[in-house]
Amino acid sequence: MIMQIWRIQEMNEQKLEKQRRNLVDRGLLSPDEKLYGSITINYTEKLVGRIETWKRGGVAIFTDRQVILTKGFSCEYIHIPYSCIKELGKCNQGFFPIGMVITYENRESGEIVTEKISLGKRKKWLQIISEKTGL
Repeated sequence: MIMQIWRIQEMNEQKLEKQRRNLVDRGLLSPDEKLYGSITINYTEKLVGRIETWKRGGVAIFTDRQVILTKGFSCEYIHIPYSCIKELGKCNQGFFPIGMVITYENRESGEIVTEKISLGKRKKWLQIISEKTGL
């Protein structure tokens, strides 16, 4: 049993390293950046004022320096360094308590931006961000 768990952890580490190299090759991560993992997400899209709707099909990438989000089929990546995150919280997607709210300062424009995403293992990802930001 212990041998099987060790093999699974080794396989996961190899898979994570392969994904990290791929992200470095694509220019999303620096070569010395550590990858914690990535997960498929849903995200909100603002319609009018405070009205928003949940959309499917994004990815969240968690590293030792930042969170990277992509929404839908867009090739645009949102880089959120941990040092820019101002608030972190939980939210619901409909009735399901699987959402996360990240409020951060956009480094280029200086404006405060809020992103709402829903993802699996929310507690794990919130803990990682909380440790990195001190929130």
